[in-house]
Amino acid sequence: MNRVLLAILFFGAMVAVYIILFLLNRKTPLPEGCENLKADCDACHDIHCINNPGHGTGSKA
Repeated sequence: MNRVLLAILFFGAMVAVYIILFLLNRKTPLPEGCENLKADCDACHDIHCINNPGHGTGSKA
């Protein structure tokens, strides 16, 4: 019973650390010059790439 309680407490502590770090990271402002980093990529022919200019328009390359 003692090992189960210790495992539950350890798991709870890990979840708490994850949540705290996630919230702190979310509040951190972006560095200057990194606000809008959209790549202008014309070399990739992968239609599933999120940087492809035709992504989301339904066009087939």
